[in-house]
Amino acid sequence: MVSDSAKDINYPTVFIILLNYNGFNDTRECVESLHKITYPNYQIVVIDNNSSSGDVHNLRALGGGIHLIESDKNLGFSGGNNLGIKFALNSGATYIMLLNNDTIVEPDFLEKLIDGFSNDEHIGITVPKINYYAEKEKVWYGGGYISKYRASGFTDGDGEDESNYGNDKYVTFATGCCLLIKAAGISKVGLMDEEYFLYLEDTDYCMRFINAGFRIKYIGDGKIYHKVSAATQKRNALLPVYYVTRNRLYFAKKFFASEFWLISACVHALFLPKRLYWLFAQKHEYEEIVTKAFKDFKFNKMGKAGL
Repeated sequence: MVSDSAKDINYPTVFIILLNYNGFNDTRECVESLHKITYPNYQIVVIDNNSSSGDVHNLRALGGGIHLIESDKNLGFSGGNNLGIKFALNSGATYIMLLNNDTIVEPDFLEKLIDGFSNDEHIGITVPKINYYAEKEKVWYGGGYISKYRASGFTDGDGEDESNYGNDKYVTFATGCCLLIKAAGISKVGLMDEEYFLYLEDTDYCMRFINAGFRIKYIGDGKIYHKVSAATQKRNALLPVYYVTRNRLYFAKKFFASEFWLISACVHALFLPKRLYWLFAQKHEYEEIVTKAFKDFKFNKMGKAGL
């Protein structure tokens, strides 16, 4: 939080945005870890994305100077974060952080991310090393890149030992799990694209920052932990399949229109083995959701899907 000493030393103001959707316990643990960070000049903004489980009442009770913004509908990842971004810009933020609520952070992570902007005015985003919450020495994100022909962003180092990912480097893909963004860059690039609703909006944002002349820097000694879980309910498991499929095509058409026919063919080919497996495994719901994704893109049905 902001202190008088912080103002005197002139630390840049950072607004940390957490998006909550029926995940109060995760949000609470994340906020508790943020209260322990050593960087002195920050504000926490929690966006409740129209939770249905009484989270708003619990979030209000958290206290600690949190700015709580309540959305009257579920705006997805991009729309929900845009509420926080606009609030932060209007409040005079120098840097804006998008941080998943299912993370906890090391006390010095924010200082290291801010230091990453030093000596290079072209850096628009810094991103930390992200390890697994349950296996804290194993990497989940150790850098990343955008693949044109697979029409998505991909991470480096998943499941590997963190010792191999301690060096800083420039990347083309930074996961939306944790982004520290220069507010001046947002003023130039704009808000997140809400047509995605979920998934690939971070890939889109990275592409737009790069196209605007900014660089993205991975900071190897800045570290947080992410609660990555393979145990999702059946319905929830279908959501990423739908949105990733549809949004890959949207991303490809938006940024590589002249090659869209080729990229679209590649994306369809990538799904062919999966579709054959689903057919023989009688997982018809997966085949149906992919078919719906392709169809919805064809008819320009973007944003939140009626699933």
